Amino acid sequence: MKKRAYCILFGILLLIIIFLRVFHLGRIPLGMHIDEAGLGLNAWSIANYATDRYGNFMPVCPSNFYGEQSAFYTYFCALLVKLFGLNLYTLRLPGAVMGILAVVFGALLIREKWGTKGFYAGLVMLGIFPYFIMNSRFALDCNAMLGSLTIALYCLIRLIKKAEREPERRLYGLFVLTGILFGIVLYTYIVAALVVAVFFIFFGLYYLFYRKEHRLLRFMQLLFLAAPLCVMAVPLILVVCVNYFGLEPIVTPFFSVPRMITNRTEEVAFSLSALPSKLRGLLHTLTSDGMYGSSDKHFTLYPWSIPFVLAGAVHTFKRTVQSFRRRIITADLCMLLLVFAEVIMFLLCGQYNYHINGIFAALAYFCVGGILMTLGLIKDEFFRVAMFGIILYFYWNSFLAFTKDYFFSDTMAFQVFGGADAALALLPAEYKARDIYILDEVGEFYFLSNPIPPAEFSAACNELGYITEYGNLHFYQPDSYSENAVYVCNRASGMFHTLSDISVNGRRFSVVKTKHYAVFYCEAD
Repeated sequence: MKKRAYCILFGILLLIIIFLRVFHLGRIPLGMHIDEAGLGLNAWSIANYATDRYGNFMPVCPSNFYGEQSAFYTYFCALLVKLFGLNLYTLRLPGAVMGILAVVFGALLIREKWGTKGFYAGLVMLGIFPYFIMNSRFALDCNAMLGSLTIALYCLIRLIKKAEREPERRLYGLFVLTGILFGIVLYTYIVAALVVAVFFIFFGLYYLFYRKEHRLLRFMQLLFLAAPLCVMAVPLILVVCVNYFGLEPIVTPFFSVPRMITNRTEEVAFSLSALPSKLRGLLHTLTSDGMYGSSDKHFTLYPWSIPFVLAGAVHTFKRTVQSFRRRIITADLCMLLLVFAEVIMFLLCGQYNYHINGIFAALAYFCVGGILMTLGLIKDEFFRVAMFGIILYFYWNSFLAFTKDYFFSDTMAFQVFGGADAALALLPAEYKARDIYILDEVGEFYFLSNPIPPAEFSAACNELGYITEYGNLHFYQPDSYSENAVYVCNRASGMFHTLSDISVNGRRFSVVKTKHYAVFYCEAD
C-alpha cells in the first residue's frame, strides 16, 4: 500500500514538472535569443538538406554566426523538425525534455544521500526552482548540458557503489556505458570537454589510489570508462585542430569538420585582472545575472535557498572528509568535484549563469540537503513540524509569485517568432515590391519563419556569416529614410518612435501594426 502511494505521488509530481516545462512553450518566453534563431535554422537545414544553414555536411559542430553550436541540441531539434515542422514549440521541446530529465535524475542523485525523503523533496524543489524551469524553456544549445550531465553523474555514482559492494566484479560493460553517457555530455556544450576532463582527472586519481586492494582491476575499469569517452572526443578534437591550427576542413561520408569564421578556442584563457568580476559572476548562480535562467526578483533558486545551499555545501564537505578517512566514494565527493570542475571552466571562459549551467545540479543537491539537515537537527517533533511549515510557506508563496510573473505577465519583446513576417502580411500588396528594411534584428529571425535552402542562405551571407541583403529585404538601418522604401521595426524599440515622429525622420509615413511590430510606408500619390 505504501509503495502504491509513493507511485501515485511520483506520478502527480511528474505531471506537474512536465506541465511547468511545456505549458505555452511556444509563447513563453515570448522574446527569442539570437542563438535560438540560428539553432532553429541549422536544425531545419539538417532535417531537410543534411547540412547546417551554411552548407556544411552533417557538421560535428554546426556553425552559428562566427562560432560553433553544440551538436546534441541541434540534432535533437532536427529530428523533431523533420517529424513536426519548424516552429517555436519544436525548437524548444528538446530543452524541455532535458529539463524534465534534469529534475528526475537530480532527485535520484539526492536520494543517494538522503533516501526516499530526499528523492521526493528533490522532485518538489527542483521542479519549482526558477532556474530549472527557465533553463527548460529557452532553446539555448548549452542548456542540454544540465540534464545530460545529471544523468551521467547519477549512473557513475550508482556504478561506483555497485563496484564497492562487489569489489571483485569487473563490471566492464557498465563502465563502457557510463563512458558513453559522459561522451554525450561533450556534445551538449562546446566547453563541456573542459568540465568532464577536470572532473575525471581528479575522480580517476582518487578511484585508482583510494584503496590498495584490487587496484589493477580499478585501473582496467577506468580504461573501459575512458575508452568510449576518448573515442567520442576525437571529432571534437578535430574541430579544435582544424580551427586552431588553420587546417583544411574535413569531410567524410558521415560527418564534416568545418572551418569557423573565428577561432573561439582563444576565449579559453585565465586572466588575473578579470578574476574579481569572474568571482562576482559566480555569486550570480545564487542570485541573478539578469539573463535567461534567473529572475532579478526571484533569483535562480529563490532567495530563501541561499542559506540552505551554504549549509548543505558545508555538510557535503564535512561528509566528504569523512569519506576520505573511511576510504569510500560518495555522491558528496562527486558533487564537490563537479563544482570544482565547473568553477574552473567559468574562471577560464564563463560569463553568465547558462555558461555554468551544470553546477545547478550540485547547488540543488546542496539546497535540498541543507533543508533536510536543518529539519533533522530539530529533535522536538512539534518544532520540527513548525519549521517544515515555515519553509513550505515561504517556498509556496515564492513559487506562486514566480509563476505569476513568468507565465502571466503581458510583456513586450524583441524578435518574436514570425513577428516581422506577420506585420508585413498587413502591408498593402502594391508596396511589397519596394525595398523593405527590417530593423532591430538580424536575418535569422526573419528566415526562421521563412526558411530558405542552405545554398541560397550561404550565398547571401557576408564574410562574418550574416545576411544583410536578400532580394528586396535589407537587414540593417539605412543612413536616411526614403519615401520609396518600407520599414519594419519592433514597437518597443527606439526606431518605432523615430519613424513615428515626422520632425525626426522628415517623412509622413502610414503605419500598420501588430501587437509587437509596426510597418511604415509612404502611400503612392
